[in-house]
Amino acid sequence: MERRRQREKQLRLLGYASPPAVIAAATARRRAGDWRGACAAAAVDVHVDLRDVAARYGTDEAARVEGELRGLAPDLLRRFLPRTGSLALLPRATVVLSRLPGPVRTTARLLRRGVPLLVATLPLTDHSPQRIGLRVTDSLRLPTRWHDLPGWCWDAEAVATRRWAYGASAVRLAWHTPDGRPYPQGGTAAAGRADDRATEVETVAALLAARQPVAAYEAAGLTVDPDVGRQDPAWLAPALVAHAPALSVLADETRRLAHRYGTTTQFGDSHRLAVEIAGDGQLTVRQAAWDEPVAGPYAFGAPAPADVALLRWGDLTPDELHPLVHQALFPGRTQAWRAPEPAPCPPIRIRCGRDWHSVQLAAGRLVTAHTDEELRREFLLAGLGGPVGGCAAAVRAWRTGAKPMPKEIRRLRQDLFARAFHGDTEGLLALLADGIDPELRDNRGRTLAHWLPWVDHHRVLPALTAAGVDPDAPDRDGHTPLHAAALSLATEVMEALLAAGADPDAVDERGRTAAEVLAFARTLTRR
Repeated sequence: MERRRQREKQLRLLGYASPPAVIAAATARRRAGDWRGACAAAAVDVHVDLRDVAARYGTDEAARVEGELRGLAPDLLRRFLPRTGSLALLPRATVVLSRLPGPVRTTARLLRRGVPLLVATLPLTDHSPQRIGLRVTDSLRLPTRWHDLPGWCWDAEAVATRRWAYGASAVRLAWHTPDGRPYPQGGTAAAGRADDRATEVETVAALLAARQPVAAYEAAGLTVDPDVGRQDPAWLAPALVAHAPALSVLADETRRLAHRYGTTTQFGDSHRLAVEIAGDGQLTVRQAAWDEPVAGPYAFGAPAPADVALLRWGDLTPDELHPLVHQALFPGRTQAWRAPEPAPCPPIRIRCGRDWHSVQLAAGRLVTAHTDEELRREFLLAGLGGPVGGCAAAVRAWRTGAKPMPKEIRRLRQDLFARAFHGDTEGLLALLADGIDPELRDNRGRTLAHWLPWVDHHRVLPALTAAGVDPDAPDRDGHTPLHAAALSLATEVMEALLAAGADPDAVDERGRTAAEVLAFARTLTRR
C-alpha cells in the first residue's frame, strides 16, 4: 500500500464499516457479556431463537451456536463483509459464521442431517439501510452461492489466527523490525526467513507492487494455470490483480473451505477465476468456463487485512487499531484506544469576481468572507434567472449539490452522506450539535431527515427537529422523509416522523402517499 490513495480508501472503509462510536459501544457490551447489546450497537438485527435450535438440533448444537454468539464481535465483522464497488454491503448475500472444525457437507454425499449454521444476511439492495440480519440456517439449505468468513474476521476468541491473518509472525509484524519499528517509508524489507509469515506477506505485496501478479500468486502458495496466460493474456493480469486483496490469506482460506464443504473447485465472482484443489493439496488458479456450473462458497471471499500496512506508513497508530486487532498484534501492551484522527479540512480557494477568497468548512457549514445577507441576495438573484458564481456558488454547491462544484466540496459532501449511509449516528449527532446547515441536501435533493432509516432515528430525529430540518421537505422525486422511510420498509421511522408532525397525506410525483409507497415496497420484497 505504497500509494496514498489506496491507503485513504482503506481508511475510509474502516471508518464507514465500523465508526469509532460503534467500536466503543459494541466492545463495551461484548466485554460485559451482553452479545445482544453488542449486536444492537453495530446495527445487527438478531433473529435467533436458541430454544428452537435446541428443539431441532439438540442442546449441544444450541450451546455451540450460543458460544458463537457470545464470541461474536459484530463491529469487527462489518469490516470483512462482502461489499460493492461503492462500499455498500453486497445485496442479498448470505455469510456463514461458524466455529465448526469438521465438514458440514461433502461432495460424496450430503450428510443425512444438516447442522445449524450461524449466518449473516445482508440488505436487499445496495441503497438499503446498511443493517445486518443474524439468523440460524440449516447447512443443507444454503443458497447456490454463499460467503463463509473465518473466525479471525468475527470471533473475539480467534486471537492466534487473527495475528497470522494480519501478517504477523511469532516475532514481528510485516514491514516492522522485531523491536516494533516500522521500515523507513520507501525502504524495502530485509531478507527474512522463507517460512516467516511476515516475510511472506511482504514478498507478496512487493511482487504485486512490481506488477508481477503471477509471481505474487506463486509466492502466496498458488500456481497460475499456464494455459490461461497463453490463451488469453490480456484477461489474465487484470483478473489476478482484481482478486489481489485476498491473496495473502487465499491459500489457507481455500483449504479451509474445501475441508468444510468438500469442494474441489471454488469460484470467484464475475472475473471467472476458479481455484482447483488437488488431492495432494496443490492449489491452481484457472479461468472458469462460461458454461461451467458455478456453485458453493465464494473463493477470494475473505479480504486480507491492511491494518499493518497502515501502521507502517503512519496512517494508524497502535492505539487507533480495533481493540481485538491490537490484542492480537501487540500482546501484553495496554491499549489507550482512541478514534483515528480525521484529516484536517484545509481552506478552499474560490475565484469570487476578480478576487480569490478562502472558504472553510466549520461545524457542518461553509464559512465565507460574505455576510448571510449578501449570500441571500445572490441566491435571490439566481432564483430570478441571474448568474451565480464565486463564494455563493460554492455555498449553493455545498447545500444542494448544484454545479459548478469545486472538487474539494464534492469530496466533503460525499464523505458526510457516506457516513449517514453507513449508519454513523454519533458522527451525525456531533455535526448537528455543532450547528450543521439545516438546508443541506444530497445530489438527489434529500435532506438529512430522508436518511433516518440508516441511523438511530430515536436520537437523530429530535436533533434534526431542533436544527430546523423540515419533516415534509420533498426531494427531487417528490419523496418526503416519510416516503423515504416507506421505501426502506422502516415502519418505526414512519411512526416517529408522524409523531413529529409529518404529513401522512403528502404525495410524491406519482401521486402516492407514504402508505401507498410502503405497500408497493412490500410487494418488491416478496419477489
